[in-house]
Amino acid sequence: MNILSRFSYFFFGLTLGIIAVIFLAKKKNIQFPYGPDARTLKSIRVKKEYIFSDQAQEMIQKFDIDSIKLAYLLTESDVNFSESDTDTKKPCQTYKIYGELKDYEVALTIKRCDSSAIFQEILINN
Repeated sequence: MNILSRFSYFFFGLTLGIIAVIFLAKKKNIQFPYGPDARTLKSIRVKKEYIFSDQAQEMIQKFDIDSIKLAYLLTESDVNFSESDTDTKKPCQTYKIYGELKDYEVALTIKRCDSSAIFQEILINN
């Protein structure tokens, strides 16, 4: 078997394998949170308890933010690490997160602790 036929068999098998992995990943809704933003947002989303400050509760009620919109923000937003306090020696790290909901620009300040996420501030610009 010459080298050209070996490469053709290899690339044919590689292509079939890639297609199978993509198909299975889409079917099972597998996510690959490898970036720092995605890992941070996922670690906040999986917390057992969300605690909201008085200011955050006011903004949630004023702009009618429900759990679906909040989950969207915690999936599709960007974390600004330069404005965040990510000192790992402290028990809780504070993150500044920027996102959009329809016509609104949203800025969240979230303190991520071991078992909870504390929403300290929610700012919404029209």
